[in-house]
Amino acid sequence: MPQDPAVGHGVPGMPRPAEADPALAAFPAQAPATRRWCFADQLGPHFLDRPDQPVLLIESKAVFARRRFHRQKAHLVLSALRHRAAELGDQAEFAQVRTYAEALDRVREPLSVCAPTTWSSRDHVLRRPDLTVLAARGFVATQEEFAGWAEGRGRRRLLMEDFYRDNRRRHDVLMDGAEPVGGRWNLDHDNREPPPSDGRLAVPEPWWPEEDEIDAQVRADLDRWAADGDVAFVGDDGPRLFPVTREEALYRWRTR
Repeated sequence: MPQDPAVGHGVPGMPRPAEADPALAAFPAQAPATRRWCFADQLGPHFLDRPDQPVLLIESKAVFARRRFHRQKAHLVLSALRHRAAELGDQAEFAQVRTYAEALDRVREPLSVCAPTTWSSRDHVLRRPDLTVLAARGFVATQEEFAGWAEGRGRRRLLMEDFYRDNRRRHDVLMDGAEPVGGRWNLDHDNREPPPSDGRLAVPEPWWPEEDEIDAQVRADLDRWAADGDVAFVGDDGPRLFPVTREEALYRWRTR
């Protein structure tokens, strides 16, 4: 998830001590009587406590000025935010500002947010006394479930593959009793095979989304930001390749 420079800097990949760390606290599950601030990776309906809950969406230009983003990623983030704002209509307040703080300082009603997925963003939301931070959503396992699994490992290694297998068993995903379907936990070895020399695979072409006027405006805004020297990107922005709405994502999944 893109980060606003105002949220500070964490150290990617470094562990944090659990004792007395508010970022690792047990957060409440819901706050239905509040307006919900949704980050750009929290746009699904499961990030709301009720279908008609008021929403705050923030488009922060400073997010893209902190470091150079690939142009296609910047387009994807902005397109997703703006499409969600259009879907919600009057249910959402959509702020297009320089920093998150500019929008948050204008809020005059109870506000909540699901715990973000980076340390810097989580520290930022916890520093705001007027913001209720809820448990993270969008994961198969909760923070408490992971902590319990890690504690139960004792002196054994903490390996993602082991956690993955534990959750396969816990949620009975692609399992045949106690064993994985097909007798293999993953296809990593097969996936290491090189692609064909001509770059072509004998698979059907996937469904591609069709861009609309929102995508056109996003592209124009990114062009203007770059021309004005506000931001700098790497790579080129071609036709959008990925879904940005729930409808598009479900359609691609069903036609895969």
